[in-house]
Amino acid sequence: MTVARVNINPDVLMWAIEYSQRGLEAFSEKFPKLTKWLEKSERPTVKQLEDMAKFAYVPFGYLMLSEKPDIPIRKISDFRTLQNQGFIASDEYSAALRDTINIVRSRQEWLIDYKKDKDYAPVAFIGSIDRNMSDDDIVNHINKVLEIPTNWRTKISSRANALRFFVDILESKGIVIFINGVVGNDTHRPLSVSEFRGFALADKMAPVIFINGADAIAARIFTLFHEVVHLFLGQDGLDDRTEPFCNRIAAKLLVPEDLFDKGWQKYAHDFEQLEKFFKVSQLVLFRAALTYNKIDEKEYARLVKLYESTHKRISMTGSGGDFYNVAPYRVGRGFCRYVNEAINSGALTYTEAYNLLGVKGKTFAEVMKRAKEE
Repeated sequence: MTVARVNINPDVLMWAIEYSQRGLEAFSEKFPKLTKWLEKSERPTVKQLEDMAKFAYVPFGYLMLSEKPDIPIRKISDFRTLQNQGFIASDEYSAALRDTINIVRSRQEWLIDYKKDKDYAPVAFIGSIDRNMSDDDIVNHINKVLEIPTNWRTKISSRANALRFFVDILESKGIVIFINGVVGNDTHRPLSVSEFRGFALADKMAPVIFINGADAIAARIFTLFHEVVHLFLGQDGLDDRTEPFCNRIAAKLLVPEDLFDKGWQKYAHDFEQLEKFFKVSQLVLFRAALTYNKIDEKEYARLVKLYESTHKRISMTGSGGDFYNVAPYRVGRGFCRYVNEAINSGALTYTEAYNLLGVKGKTFAEVMKRAKEE
C-alpha cells in the first residue's frame, strides 16, 4: 500500500525548529530523515509531520503552510525573578515562557471581549496608585480596596491556606489568577523558576496575574502581592526602578511595620520564630527586615540564598499531585467561572471552551466542577 506523503516548504520546517528552541540536533535525532526533507529529496508522511509539529510545540496546520507564519509576541517588560534582582527585558523568552504568555494573553483577550459584551463594569482600582504617593497612603489604599482582614494571621494555619485565602480575595475583586508550573497542561514542559516567578497583565476589564507554580508556596505569596502592586500601578511592568518599589509595598502589605517591630523586639534575627509569629514565609520576612532597615542588602541576599538552597520546593500546581486538584488553579478558578457563565448564556460553545481551557469532555466537566467548589 502506498503511503501518502506531503509537500512541505523547508523554510517552514526550519521556522518550526527555531520556534521550538530545541535545536537542529534534537530534531535530527528525533527525525533521521530531516535532512532529506530539508533538501526536498524526500517528503515526510502525514504521521511524521504530525509528530514533528508536536515536538516543535506548533499546530500541525502551520507545517502545511506555503510560507513561514508570522507570529508576533507582545513582550512583557517585567518579570519577578528568582533572586528578585528585578528586571528582565530580553528579546528572547524560552519556548515554555513564550507559549505560557500566549496562552494567558489569549484567555485575557477573550475575557475582555466577553465582559465588554456583557456590560461588566471595569475593575476600578487598576492604575489607582502612583509612585509619588507615600508608602503609607498606598498600603492603606490597597488594604481598603482589597478588604484584607487585619486579623487574618490568627485564622490561617498554613502558607498553602494563606495562598488560597489571598487568591479568593483577589478573585472576588475581579483579578484573574493562574497558578501553573507547566505549559498549559503539558507536564513534560515545566516552567523555570530561574527565568521568572510571575507576571501581571494589566487591563481594566480583565486584569491578570500569573504565578509560576513550580516555585515554593512561600515564594508564591510574595510574588502574588508583588504583581498586585503592578496592577494597582496599572502597568504590566515598568522599569528596573519599579521592582524595589513593588517589593517594598508587597512586604508592607503582608507584614505591617508596627507588627514587625513588635515581633523583632522579641525575636530579632530569629526568622524561624518570626515565621510562626507572622504566619508568612521567611522569604517575606527577609524582605520586611530589609524594608524596615533591620538588615542590609548583603545580609538579605545571603539569607535568601541560604533559604532557597535548604528548602525543598513543594508545588501546589506544578507537574506533581492529582491532576484534578491542581487543574482549577492551572486554568484559573475565576476564569473557569466566567467560561461557565458564557456557556450557560450561549455566548460560548463547548468546543470554544475546550480550546480556551485546554481540556475537554469529562475532564472539562470535572475541572469546572472543582473550580466551583474551590
